[in-house]
Amino acid sequence: MSTGPVAPRFRWAMEVLSVAPDARVLEVGCGHGIALGLVAARPGDGCILGIDRSEKMITQALRRNADAVHAGRVLARTGTLADVDLGREPFDVAFAINVSLFAEDDARVELARLREHLRPGGALYLFHEAPVAAHAKRFATMAARNLESQGFSVRTVPATPSRACVVGQAPG
Repeated sequence: MSTGPVAPRFRWAMEVLSVAPDARVLEVGCGHGIALGLVAARPGDGCILGIDRSEKMITQALRRNADAVHAGRVLARTGTLADVDLGREPFDVAFAINVSLFAEDDARVELARLREHLRPGGALYLFHEAPVAAHAKRFATMAARNLESQGFSVRTVPATPSRACVVGQAPG
């Protein structure tokens, strides 16, 4: 993993994210792979799959995390959540940082797919940081509504006015 400063939103997400050492983790919208590397650097033998619709971002994520990729701790695939191959094994935890899709009215297909690929009782963490506090609050409200409509039990993690974290627990 490349070193250097890590943006506060990533540090905050890693503080909130509850990941067991042997967990199978999914990151939706992994971008450059910063969070992939932070999760993979935790002690244990778990693994993380990052997905992003941009092939350029996936290439950068794989390059950034080359050692963890080689060790089998990081995988990355290009595609949207609606169509990318997530494999057969369920995930213990899934998360997304600043993926606005989850607060939109048309997130049903993606949330249903996540519910199907999370183990029973698995958690989905939706992190959002916005320059305007009202946008973070709107994200939290809409994401919680969407999660509940797909059968997740929902809780909100206390955050700053410009940050929101909504956690959905899969049925089971």
